Amino acid sequence: MFENFEFKPGKITYNPYKLSPEDLTDLEWVTEDMVQIEYPNSYILDVGWYGDASKGNGKFVVYIIKEKNWEQPVYREEHKTLEDLYERMKGIIKTITNISTNNEQNIE
Repeated sequence: MFENFEFKPGKITYNPYKLSPEDLTDLEWVTEDMVQIEYPNSYILDVGWYGDASKGNGKFVVYIIKEKNWEQPVYREEHKTLEDLYERMKGIIKTITNISTNNEQNIE
């Protein structure tokens, strides 16, 4: 489902969904583990769904993690719709690319 995004220099380590947004008719396929990308200098970009999708309750959550410290994410962002998530992904990818390769801490 994230095949249309360029994650370089990150490497996709988890991406079980091969759907595009146009293929989706409901949110029953979403889970807490949707996609994970590893970046240089021990950064991780993680996207998941938190809540009950079958009831329309929940949100997509994007995390930027440093050195596997899930308790204190570098960045966290929430989206109610897949469209909102897709709209922000390029900015999020640019942010993690900058901080993982240049050690910048500016979040866009």
